[in-house]
Amino acid sequence: MSLLTDSLNQIQTWLETNYPLAAESITPGLTLSEIESKIENLPFSLPNEFYELYQWSRGNSFGTPTIYTGIFDTFDGMALNTLEYAMYVFPTFEDEFEECAVDYIGKPLFPIFGTDATYLCIVGDWEEKTPSPIFYVSEIIETNHSFVSLASMMLTAAESLQANAIDFSKGYAEWDDEKCSPIYLKYNSNILELSV
Repeated sequence: MSLLTDSLNQIQTWLETNYPLAAESITPGLTLSEIESKIENLPFSLPNEFYELYQWSRGNSFGTPTIYTGIFDTFDGMALNTLEYAMYVFPTFEDEFEECAVDYIGKPLFPIFGTDATYLCIVGDWEEKTPSPIFYVSEIIETNHSFVSLASMMLTAAESLQANAIDFSKGYAEWDDEKCSPIYLKYNSNILELSV
């Protein structure tokens, strides 16, 4: 089992034990052939971690309230996009965020987590030996390198849950910055080295 899938399973197990309603919000994954058929019209390839994530969960339709919204990231209460929504958004995504440089070293960014105005993206045509970095894209904050990889993002979330650094008492996931910051740095400390 890979580090990414192991982290995702840790998140799900923790939620099943501590917040069963949040665990129920996590949708079942897609098969590899289902993923490939949904993205077949993309003019670029996506890294292995992308396929692994969507084999774990197919995501939730935009606007569908999910109790787990915000668990996978500290930004804006984003949830995992369905591939249908990501493919719907992607053609206009490049136009809307043109000023935010929606590419990384000349490679396209594909929105996998999002709200109606902000996204966490994976890098397309990533052929490096390291996993694809994850970028935050917003018209307001523009583009920031947010996580070293999907695995580091999920390791951050899994350990934050185990450290009770995410509070659910208000009906949504609220991150405790003081508790989460050292965990984030543990898995993403070299993020500045990777930024171009």
